[in-house]
Amino acid sequence: MTDGPSIAYLISAHTDAPQLGRLIRALQRDAQFFIHIDAKSDISAFDCVRAANVHFIPDRVNVRWGTLLEVEYQMNLIRAAVRFAQHFDRIFFLSGMDYPIWSAERISAWLREQQGRELLQGICIDTPEIGERQKEMYTVARPFLPSQKLSILARMLLRAVGYRKKRHFRVDGQTWRLYKGSAWWCISQELAEYVLQVYETKPAVKRYFRSSFGPAETLIQTIAFNAPQWASRCILSEGPYVSLAALTPLHFIDYNPVIKVMDETDYPRLLQSGKMFCRKVVSGTSDRLVEMLDKAKRGESTEPCTNL
Repeated sequence: MTDGPSIAYLISAHTDAPQLGRLIRALQRDAQFFIHIDAKSDISAFDCVRAANVHFIPDRVNVRWGTLLEVEYQMNLIRAAVRFAQHFDRIFFLSGMDYPIWSAERISAWLREQQGRELLQGICIDTPEIGERQKEMYTVARPFLPSQKLSILARMLLRAVGYRKKRHFRVDGQTWRLYKGSAWWCISQELAEYVLQVYETKPAVKRYFRSSFGPAETLIQTIAFNAPQWASRCILSEGPYVSLAALTPLHFIDYNPVIKVMDETDYPRLLQSGKMFCRKVVSGTSDRLVEMLDKAKRGESTEPCTNL
């Protein structure tokens, strides 16, 4: 047994089973892993990852990027974790192409010091400080229809007639403002249960996000930051929107203009970043980097996460 926090890792994956396997092995410290494999992918390719503490959830979603289907698999993973026989102190959400910069021991030690802090970051989109580009992204209605082509056509028609979504909406008589963050976070089981309860019992939430841009990066933040009991524990960013990387507290990511696949040339800046994880890591391209990170972990310090 360990005196560290009990941890569940929720992981979404669709390809690169060897990379998913080494991610899980790097995090093995009495943790449980709940895995969603995109319904379009052949799940048998991931048989090499199976283990007693690795749980492939049966409710698989045919994912369409930027739609409510991404939220559906988020909620399926959360549901699997909170209904598990074990209570978790911390629940992480990761991608199968993430990799830890820190060792499992260092992650566990650092989490013990957080004392109820929710490692969920967000910025309010319903404010004059948000730039025009972000306003445009979140005021253009994006209907969620069975066909992607029909969804795009409906979006174009609504935009042409001047329809715009508000950056706030009503839930049980209260005005909720829209918040944005990243899809990678670490929260308590209690917050995870609250998010799931709201999603399942408040139709106004699902109705608003069904036609919203990138709900996997907004719905959970919006639920948390509109609940005073949780907002005070989360990480609020203020001022103008800078970048998705600036709203991702535990991950090092490089969008320039698309996400970069990490390799050994990125090693120095990963160590200097103070971040816990990096993405995107791909079998073949990133193998040498993974070897270097694993070697560094064996002699790592216990310095705090410098970005929080």
